[in-house]
Amino acid sequence: MEYRGKHYAIVQGIGPRAWKWTVHLDERTVKSGKASSRDAAKSIVVWVIDRALARKKTKLTPPNDPVS
Repeated sequence: MEYRGKHYAIVQGIGPRAWKWTVHLDERTVKSGKASSRDAAKSIVVWVIDRALARKKTKLTPPNDPVS
């Protein structure tokens, strides 16, 4: 599946309340975890992707130096 250009997977684990999620943020970065429901896993995936993309948008700007 895909969200905001990032691929992710949600699969049911062993047991009735076990869901595993994996997000591929780039070629080298993969995040994964567990959740108690499919909806919870989807919420975590969305949060992880949004957070990763928000960090990339942040740009440092140099301080304004007044010209004399």
